[in-house]
Amino acid sequence: MAHLESFDPTVPYNVRRFRGLTGSIGGVPESSSHFGRRIRRAAVCFAAATTWAAVHIPPTQANPVAAQQLPSTVPSIQRWNPAAGEPGFTLDAESRIVADGASDDAARRLAEDLTPAGRPVTADADHDRPGDIVLRTGDTGIADAESYRITVTDRLTITADSPAGMAHGTQTVLQWLRQSTTLPGGTAEDWPNYRERGLMLDTGREFFPVGWVKARIRDAAYLRMNMVQLHLSDTQGFRLASTSHPEITSPEHYSAEDIRDILDYARSYGIEIVPEIDMPSHMNAILAEHQDLVLRPARTTTEDAARDNMLAGGIGGKIDLTNPAAYRLISDILHEFVPMFPGRYWHLGCDEYVSDYTRYPQLSDYATTTFGPGATPGDVIIGFANWAADIVESFGKTPRVWNDGFDHPGLLTPKPELVVQYWSASAGGLPWLPGGRTPEEFTRAGHPILNAAFTPTYFTTGGTAAAVNAPPELLWVWDPGLFVDGQRLPDSERSLLRGSMLFLWCDDPTAMTPEQIVSPLRTRLAVMAQQLWAGTGGIGYPDFVGRTGAVGWP
Repeated sequence: MAHLESFDPTVPYNVRRFRGLTGSIGGVPESSSHFGRRIRRAAVCFAAATTWAAVHIPPTQANPVAAQQLPSTVPSIQRWNPAAGEPGFTLDAESRIVADGASDDAARRLAEDLTPAGRPVTADADHDRPGDIVLRTGDTGIADAESYRITVTDRLTITADSPAGMAHGTQTVLQWLRQSTTLPGGTAEDWPNYRERGLMLDTGREFFPVGWVKARIRDAAYLRMNMVQLHLSDTQGFRLASTSHPEITSPEHYSAEDIRDILDYARSYGIEIVPEIDMPSHMNAILAEHQDLVLRPARTTTEDAARDNMLAGGIGGKIDLTNPAAYRLISDILHEFVPMFPGRYWHLGCDEYVSDYTRYPQLSDYATTTFGPGATPGDVIIGFANWAADIVESFGKTPRVWNDGFDHPGLLTPKPELVVQYWSASAGGLPWLPGGRTPEEFTRAGHPILNAAFTPTYFTTGGTAAAVNAPPELLWVWDPGLFVDGQRLPDSERSLLRGSMLFLWCDDPTAMTPEQIVSPLRTRLAVMAQQLWAGTGGIGYPDFVGRTGAVGWP
């Protein structure tokens, strides 16, 4: 891999990264623009905070598999108990996949996956015999819904008490058998450290073909992840075919049949799709034909215009929440599309609406008129989020939001049911700088939280933010408990931390083709999977790169 050519394992990574940041960041030299210098200073601060945090992070409880002639997996499994004297397992031309009724779908998928890897087997058998792969529904003895157990004797038996656990078990077996047709005797017991492990695809800005999306779903499943978030609308496009408002649908979009295809494929691999239509900002594609609903400022200086263009697609991307027609349009969209997706969640967005409310006095007037004396403009976005959440919940789903929309305190409080994806510590500034609500403020109010730290969970293909893309090594020394502001949740609220994702953003949709995105995305996705499943404790990054190479990709 190109990024390892100058890798010196004798120098601690945080030291190397800090040295690099004090010179230039991703090609932004010290003498660059004012914004570049601000990014540089903020990134240096973040690097210093991450260096301190990494040094003080206690080792994770991961128990990677010892050598034992057992092939590598990515992520590593939690526990391997070798069995002395067991004959071990051999996959040969007579091997079959034998499944109970509850595991038939997983068996068929495993058979399909083994065939292109050079391991032809069938999923049609009633009784197991030596050399068979056996899928059984049953108690794993592990208190985790996604756990599984693999017993290796003259048969290879996967036991799980949930479809998710069975899906993960089959991927481990697939990784093993792609490397070796013989396995030593023993028992693997495995479970994830975090309940949400995923990948987000920004197809709102850069349209990705159905086949490409499915391939990324397959990559995530291969790494025992369980979520793929689809960012379906943004500045450049609205990617769903709307019948209630056909005028908002972009030329490049997913038909209802395309969505069913994606959902069915994801379901077959145990991946839950989390759809997102970003509101009330980033709505350029929706508002292109609804210019009367655009939120317009009372003043716009040159600096204001630059910030608008950088953060939320310009003025044309924000809908006017003081206009009743805005709520009717959004209600139509939610009522049309929320039922289309069978998963548990719907992401409302709620990010980057307004950072300087003095430019929008109409929001202040609306707040006091609607919510009463003492209300602030920040109550408008909270009121919107609670209103939209009610619609989402009426379909039996849980709403999700980005955190920064709630950084301006007022009379209202966000519904505690909202799952908060925490990406930025700043109230309208650079994401590493303080000023907004802290992660603990959200969990103290009862919100489940996902760590979406701008650095290092974001990978941006182009635009200003691409200058501070974190290399995979920084993602390796980070851990999912460390938020972008350098804080961690107190022990009493750590159970509310759901996990994290790798976030692909396409701020400049022309910067990289879908094919060019795959390699850097996969490199980071493998690291994120290891972080979330078993942690990186006890594994060096060069060793992990070797494991990833051995396991390959589906």
